[in-house]
Amino acid sequence: MSSGIWIRPGRRAMNKDQCDLVTRIAGIILAGGASRRFGTDKAATLIDDRPMIAHVAGRLSSQVEALAIAGADQTYSLACPLLEDGAHATKGPLAGLAAGLIWALENNFSHVVTAPCDLPLLPRNLVRLLSTQEQTSPAVLKTSHGIEAACAMWPISVFPIVEERLKVGKSLSMRGLLEAAGASAIQVHDDDLDGSFININAPDDLAQL
Repeated sequence: MSSGIWIRPGRRAMNKDQCDLVTRIAGIILAGGASRRFGTDKAATLIDDRPMIAHVAGRLSSQVEALAIAGADQTYSLACPLLEDGAHATKGPLAGLAAGLIWALENNFSHVVTAPCDLPLLPRNLVRLLSTQEQTSPAVLKTSHGIEAACAMWPISVFPIVEERLKVGKSLSMRGLLEAAGASAIQVHDDDLDGSFININAPDDLAQL
């Protein structure tokens, strides 16, 4: 167990109405990667005649109040805001998270849930599993494959930590940020997931779908 992330057993997640009473949650699709291993813009790769990012958006949008894309140079015909990484454009998913947190604060959201653009089978119950009574620190799921660091719930209060890491330019991993922010990891079984965290990094990975 990582010393910086508190692991706790899974608990019964709140339903959507209960979540709404506690928080206003926005979804941020992280799409700023260079897709080097894939060879082309993987967010645009067609799966069942739809861009990969559209599958992620479809699965996440029903779980949150609003959705935005961070780090991309296009919306892929999705009806959601496009957030620029700005001066931190080369600093990975933390730059997208920072952009998402700023946008969430400007629009009166209390939390954001992040998801990369290359998880076309993103669990449809991700937000429910991440939602607990204690939402003052980040939350992440721990599956049989480990911590799913890119798919976490972040209170907007973590922004100063994110900003400081981006300014320094070190410790830019999502897992490192979770540890620094005192995140809790919720242990879940694979059969608890309405979907999968299968990650498409290369064209050969599409065969897993």
